[in-house]
Amino acid sequence: MLLNIDGVINDLGAVMKVRPLGDEAEIRAKHLGIDLIRSHGFWVAIPDSMPSLIQELTSQCDTYWCTTWRGKANDEIAQHLGVGPFPVVDDCAKRTEMIDDAVEAGRPVVWIQDFKGKMPQFDGVTFVDTGDQGVLRWSDIPEVLLEPAA
Repeated sequence: MLLNIDGVINDLGAVMKVRPLGDEAEIRAKHLGIDLIRSHGFWVAIPDSMPSLIQELTSQCDTYWCTTWRGKANDEIAQHLGVGPFPVVDDCAKRTEMIDDAVEAGRPVVWIQDFKGKMPQFDGVTFVDTGDQGVLRWSDIPEVLLEPAA
């Protein structure tokens, strides 16, 4: 599974709703069911349901961060979610090779990102596009990730 952060785990819409950021923003975030955390100088809005969702998903498959956060995803964000650390795939050629190898070996590949309808072209990949709602929900999860791990 390739997993992004912004627009998937980080609810960017919630960040806008709790502005201006600061002590009172954390109170407003709690009323929205959001944990507002700081990571590397940025505010990250993580829905209360997200840790259990990500823990369940990552228990089912090999997981790679595929995000502009790169290795920083393994710091406060992964700690808050209670997962990781995970390897990072931030090189396009490496990502393509990894996907091609997995598909060729018959392993399912799921890529969760806020594609906003502009998915890359890969055969054999299940894309989960969170672009419309701005955050991952249980109802977005494809069956292949809900099946017990082999």
